[in-house]
Amino acid sequence: MRPISLLTLLVLLSILFSCSGVNNELDRQGLKGQVKSIKEVQCDATYEDDMWVAADNCSGGYRVINFDPEGLYENILTFDNRNDTMGMAKIKYVAGEMVEETYYQRMPLTPKHSKLVPGSRTVMERVSADQVNFEVWQSDALVFEGATYYDSKGRIEKQVQVIKNREVMVHRVYKKDLLVENYQVELDGTRSATQLYDYVEFDDQDNWTVKLIYVGEEKISPELAVTRKLEYY
Repeated sequence: MRPISLLTLLVLLSILFSCSGVNNELDRQGLKGQVKSIKEVQCDATYEDDMWVAADNCSGGYRVINFDPEGLYENILTFDNRNDTMGMAKIKYVAGEMVEETYYQRMPLTPKHSKLVPGSRTVMERVSADQVNFEVWQSDALVFEGATYYDSKGRIEKQVQVIKNREVMVHRVYKKDLLVENYQVELDGTRSATQLYDYVEFDDQDNWTVKLIYVGEEKISPELAVTRKLEYY
């Protein structure tokens, strides 16, 4: 199976930089119905019957996103192929506004014992209706910072990331309720790390269950397929 790219990881984790406000997280993610949880798995893509689909060759690990009855994040968990929890993101809300996300990662203590310990902490502060500033900390060290900008539907439109004095702008493009493109632009205007997305399967609530990810500005062959299974209240 092909290794996942850094930008793909950012895409998969970018929901942690969502904001609260008028709508809940389900609305901002374009999810329909009262979603309780989402299980996501990354697979190879294969061409069958004149279309690209998810292959049987999938990664052993997976991710689970849990929502409360109000449509806010409860937590986000990552598991290995033995169903052991390898990471957990816990989100803190104040008056319905996301203000902090703490990521816990599994740390080995002995050959047979390990535990989840805080790995990083993202602190968020709303400065306007469409902008939320954030800082990512590891212990007492500031790893990087930036600002996230939202469209009229509360979705991430772009995000400025400043890492070791290097500033990049990550852009997201939507078509209806679906994210169709993600790319970053350097200060000199250079565009890089483009990803395009196709959605090829949906459930009976009209939420996608298979997404194809293409790396580059042309849809030649997908790098991988993300499958997901949704559970509803």
